Amino acid sequence: MDRQSGHDTPRTLLLLDPYPRNNPYSMTASERRSIWFPKLSLPSIAAYTPPTWDVRLVDEAVQAIDFDQPCDLVGISVMTCYAPRAYEIATEFRKRGKPVVLGGVHPTYCPEEALQYCDTIVCGEAEDLWPRVVGDFEAGAMKRIYRMEQFPPLEHYRAPRVQLLSPDSYMTRHCTFTTRGCHFDCEFCSVSPFNGKTTRRRPVPEVIEEMQRVKEWIRAEVVERMAHGSLMEAMAICAKIRVGLEEGSIVAFVDDLHNSHRAYCRELWQAMKPLNIKWGCQSTLFLGDDREMVKLAADSGCVSVFVGMESISEHSLDETNKGFNQVRKFEDQIKMFHDHGIMVNPGVVFGFDNDDESVFESTLNFLIRNRVELAYFNVLTPLPGTALHERYTRENRIFDHDWAKYDGKHVVFRPKRMTPDQLQEGFFWANHHFYAWSSIWERLRHTSQRLVPRLEMNYEFRKHIKRTCPRGTLSPLATVLKGLQATLPTLDTSRLVPNALLSIQQVVPLRPQELFLAIKGRRHDAFVALFIDLEGTLDHLNARELLDRIKDAAQQAKMDIVVNFEHLLQATPRAMQILLDQDLLGAVTPHAKLRYRKLKDAFHDALEGITLSNPELFEELPQDA
Repeated sequence: MDRQSGHDTPRTLLLLDPYPRNNPYSMTASERRSIWFPKLSLPSIAAYTPPTWDVRLVDEAVQAIDFDQPCDLVGISVMTCYAPRAYEIATEFRKRGKPVVLGGVHPTYCPEEALQYCDTIVCGEAEDLWPRVVGDFEAGAMKRIYRMEQFPPLEHYRAPRVQLLSPDSYMTRHCTFTTRGCHFDCEFCSVSPFNGKTTRRRPVPEVIEEMQRVKEWIRAEVVERMAHGSLMEAMAICAKIRVGLEEGSIVAFVDDLHNSHRAYCRELWQAMKPLNIKWGCQSTLFLGDDREMVKLAADSGCVSVFVGMESISEHSLDETNKGFNQVRKFEDQIKMFHDHGIMVNPGVVFGFDNDDESVFESTLNFLIRNRVELAYFNVLTPLPGTALHERYTRENRIFDHDWAKYDGKHVVFRPKRMTPDQLQEGFFWANHHFYAWSSIWERLRHTSQRLVPRLEMNYEFRKHIKRTCPRGTLSPLATVLKGLQATLPTLDTSRLVPNALLSIQQVVPLRPQELFLAIKGRRHDAFVALFIDLEGTLDHLNARELLDRIKDAAQQAKMDIVVNFEHLLQATPRAMQILLDQDLLGAVTPHAKLRYRKLKDAFHDALEGITLSNPELFEELPQDA
């Protein structure tokens, strides 16, 4: 019985997922059906609402909100980028006398701001709190703030009511989750601050039971559509099922770290085999190190993994506390998934402090060369509640506080090695070039499994990007930086001199196939200069190639150039002679000032007998450069 009215009239709860109606990146219906699946936050809240309530769910990305529809309580799930729209919606309902509850990540980290626009906020995971909120509302005693005291247990978790979602509006409504939390601590990510730095797991039998129940519900819905539609409509549905395009043909695990526990995944994936389903998940890329587990995933129906690759730069990964991603293994890990028919969809972030304008083209070259089927590009975004936001706030680097732009598509901070405009343009450029027809053909032409869905997803992504995203351009400096990147063979191994700055244990005899010189150019973040790091072994042939590249860069960029020898393993005396050849240096100096950092300290033995006629060449940089 309703405690306020004294009779059994059911109350109505309206749950809303806000989406700005004028969002320039909004998707068409066909794009959503091909590349988008819903969030589970509101279907989960619906499951924890007392059964005496009538629950309605509106995803504003799919359907418009009727502000005048009858309801007793409004609940809105708020991501940071949708906070302004959520506040607009809350204001409209409150004008009509409807109480509004806001929950989700943004109100949790910006409670005082959120409370200006609503009656109540829920901070943290809401499953344990929501029945209390509803009960207090019924009693006329709803509090202003409800804070999670401990993480809700995942045993006997009530299955999200995905049936409330709009039909035929997503790639699949068959979404579920197995874990919450993340034991990693990536600087830019809000998952571990919000869901905890340990992983909680649902019991496998409960997950399997839910999946079986939703599978049967979706199957019954499809049969109903075929029975009541025309023969042509039924044949079209059959064809879409055959090629994997019909909704429900794939299950989406929306866990942020599905493969967090090997034994758990083994139990789950073994139990999924009899279900005969196709599924995708978010996974670490290093799952690809484990052939046995990748094979088990594929045998249980895995056809797609979203992996948080983030960057192909070790320095950028270290910077964001993601050193467990090892760039040198990326190609083999991707190949492992591909060898088992699993599509790889990396998430890539641009804008780390180590990134300069070369990051866009080098990243795309890597992704296309390794034939990843899809990629999701994002601009680094300092979301409230993250360590990145705290650091950028301390450093006074955030210049735009419009939450609507905190969507991974807008630059809201000052990068270190490029301007905000250059980062924004590079993001646009990367999207257009990755989804160009030539790129799609190169990435998919070797695909033998689920080719039609993969083509359709690329086609819809291409449509979406062409319609919503400016083309973007790269500055001339990006071309210069690209020209400095190289890995050259080392052929002359006579009289190799080890780097005196490295410990003797680090300088070990190299096998012939390991002899190389890696040239890594970047824009220095402390002053206007190109900084070239050398790694590996330097001989006279690649020393000449290095100077040729330096000459070209100097002519194009008209910037000082610093070559860093600190991390070079070894070099030959003939290489030193080339680097100090006055004629070769003369081709560089009219265009830029050239300096050799740590050359004398690292290779003083190799410099014996060579006249050092240009002291400016050896000027050292500040200690922290």
